[in-house]
Amino acid sequence: MTGDPLVDRAHELASRFLAPRAALADRAAGPPVEQVRHLAESGLLGLTTPPECGGLGASRKVVRDALAAVASGCGVTAFVCYQHLVGCRHLAGCGNGPLKDRLLPDLAAGRRFCSLAFSHIRRPGPPILRARADGDDWVFDGTAPWMTGWGLADDVLLAGVLPDGRSAWALAPLVEGESLRPSPPAHLCAMDASATVSLECRGLRVGPDRQVKAMTPAELAADTAGANLFFTSLSVGVTLAAIGLLRAIGPDAPFADAADALGRELARARAAVDRWDDPATPAEGRGDVTALRAHCIDLGVRASYAAVVASGGAANGLDHPAQRLYREAMVYSLVAQTRDLRVATLDRLVRPGASVPG
Repeated sequence: MTGDPLVDRAHELASRFLAPRAALADRAAGPPVEQVRHLAESGLLGLTTPPECGGLGASRKVVRDALAAVASGCGVTAFVCYQHLVGCRHLAGCGNGPLKDRLLPDLAAGRRFCSLAFSHIRRPGPPILRARADGDDWVFDGTAPWMTGWGLADDVLLAGVLPDGRSAWALAPLVEGESLRPSPPAHLCAMDASATVSLECRGLRVGPDRQVKAMTPAELAADTAGANLFFTSLSVGVTLAAIGLLRAIGPDAPFADAADALGRELARARAAVDRWDDPATPAEGRGDVTALRAHCIDLGVRASYAAVVASGGAANGLDHPAQRLYREAMVYSLVAQTRDLRVATLDRLVRPGASVPG
């Protein structure tokens, strides 16, 4: 028990429902519909939606801890559902009141599901998805290379770059047609069941009723810092699962010692994340949030690799959880990745034993 009822609810769902079905979900032909339904019934899809819009209005710490619990049970479920939680957070924080009133209650309850397609706007170089104003409408042209949950999601939070350098964000209905075409689902070594596609936009027109916001590059950079903090939860979740697997292998000293050492490091990393997010922490006491996320990525990879090693040759079987956790940890190093995060993660790899940032 963690002391928070929402986090405890997430842990119970992860242990009783998600984890026993994780291997099947990992190899399924499509996204984890039943798992998402259980998350909706538990109310956890409303974590990032304020109570006045039908959600739970959970604190950032509770959202992180609950998502970590889900990730400890089933990686592909966490991978799909974080899209929804992030989309609801952006929508809840926007100034389009009628849009929020119309859609957020259904999104919070899981009657609608939201995905994301905006990672490309953090890429250097010419925009691959552009937006322009046409009267009151925004018109999108180009390609969003990553969108997860095709066939499950009803809406996508889509962003394209405007001529003035700002990014235009809209909640577009996922209806295939001449102006919006998905690719076939990507074949992935992990999260293959997530139904991840690219979206080709050809004159996709979005009216004011679906426009979420426009962000300056500075506002986008600030949001990226917050995203780095949020996405530590995925690596925390896979670390929790790997430690649990190490403990389940047996009480032998090497396995127990490894689990204890990883557990202590995980506790320090989570404390550093919470400290960074605490408004009472002075700026000089927070450290580099990108380096902090890189440490959590590195920890998740090392913990899952430890589970592989401790499991022996059996870990090479597709039914074994250790190899799945190792693949999931790899994916979490790529989520919301920027050049700075790549550099910080590589720095962890060439400086083994570096301390927890912050």
